[in-house]
Amino acid sequence: MRVVLAVVASVVLALLVGCGSTSSPEAPKLLTRAEAEARTVVPFTRGVRLDKAGRIVDVTFEAPAVVDPQMSWLKLGLRMQGAEQKAVSEAAERLRRAEFQTRIHLERVDMAKPSPIPLSRSSDDGRGWQRLPQDGRVERLFQDSVDAYPLVQAGLQSEDMFYEVLQIADAGLIDPGRYRVTVDIVEDRPEFEGMQVEFIAAYYSLGK
Repeated sequence: MRVVLAVVASVVLALLVGCGSTSSPEAPKLLTRAEAEARTVVPFTRGVRLDKAGRIVDVTFEAPAVVDPQMSWLKLGLRMQGAEQKAVSEAAERLRRAEFQTRIHLERVDMAKPSPIPLSRSSDDGRGWQRLPQDGRVERLFQDSVDAYPLVQAGLQSEDMFYEVLQIADAGLIDPGRYRVTVDIVEDRPEFEGMQVEFIAAYYSLGK
């Protein structure tokens, strides 16, 4: 009888140990700033300054193949982050209301000759879309969103932080390949000196 009880106790202990070992997977490691700056595949971010006129972004990157074509809608914008939601939202609203002007260009560079990619932005009333002019000028930023899961998996987003994204332009459904994006600030904006902002290139799923 004692032998039977000992065997049963061993089995129960093994089951308990086994259950304990099936813990949920850990969240992906958050990239350091240097690691994030070195990333050249969508999604990616770059720290930028908004107070001086001139080029703030010049990145050649890879747009990977995606399983669902509806998930390859590429958005290009600015992202703010912080530990307090109110502060992040206020910073985003400040930029959105400031008529912050940029010029943005996107081209595919893995072909015989660089091929410009048409870009668009939200219409002024927010109900539709309008094509950017040839010089890529964007007169203002619009509130936007991107898929969070790929950013978390890439180590570019923490579940403990709050984020806001503002649209510069959308590239739409793009093919896998190698691209180059450039962004220039049209004029000096000293009121934004010291603001913590990132340029972000990320996908948005049309199936959401």
